[in-house]
Amino acid sequence: MKKIVFAILVHEKRDVIQDQIENIRYFCPNASIVFFQSGNDDNLCKGLGYPICPTSHPMKYARTYGWFFLNIMEWLEKTGYEYDYLINIDSDSLFAKKGYEDFIISEMKGFDYMSPLFSIATDAWTPGHTMKKVWNLWQPIFDMDHFYRCFGSQVFSRKFVKKILSFHKLEEMKRVMKQTEDDIFALEEMLFATLTKTLGVIAKPYPENVGKWMRDIPRYRKLELIRAVRKNEDCYLLHPVRRSMNDPARAFIRNMIQSE
Repeated sequence: MKKIVFAILVHEKRDVIQDQIENIRYFCPNASIVFFQSGNDDNLCKGLGYPICPTSHPMKYARTYGWFFLNIMEWLEKTGYEYDYLINIDSDSLFAKKGYEDFIISEMKGFDYMSPLFSIATDAWTPGHTMKKVWNLWQPIFDMDHFYRCFGSQVFSRKFVKKILSFHKLEEMKRVMKQTEDDIFALEEMLFATLTKTLGVIAKPYPENVGKWMRDIPRYRKLELIRAVRKNEDCYLLHPVRRSMNDPARAFIRNMIQSE
């Protein structure tokens, strides 16, 4: 079976992190987990039994998350970590249906990247406006006339990760990342989606029936989840779920696990 590793960016609430671990272990029992600690508590993930990226450091919300991806990729490659697919998961995401691992392995046959809403960025998309302001710096990196967008959990084949890390403009890209990190909102939602074209890998969006469960707003409510589960919707991975153990939607999913 292909090996999946989930990379999770966390910064607070150890109890919620533990809840997410239990959720992944139940719904994706064959996947492995690694953490990146972006908060100020160095002990946040210690003792949970999962590797922590040694280059973890505090990050600015939606401004420096591109470094999370690169740091994770470089660390896994340096240590020879065994995986076939690397998938980022937000700390306010939860699974609500079994089968995501099989779904990924099936959907990624012949592809190296998949993400919700993968498409050419348009003027109607707010983060794209921030990229356009510094496009003169990024265009030479991508060597394209336009850029792409995505949202949610991005799926990278190891082949794509290796291409990113061996990109002949990688150091220049890092320099521009640092130079523009205060200017661009959600760079990570454009950077890797666009690199698929620059580096010539085969990419696609999630199927709509699965990708639609990863959204910006609103947060999931219990009643919405009850209806989805009863209808057997393809609600494998949900975003966002409030990071509170008392949140009714989170408690509903937790009870699903505990009742079996």
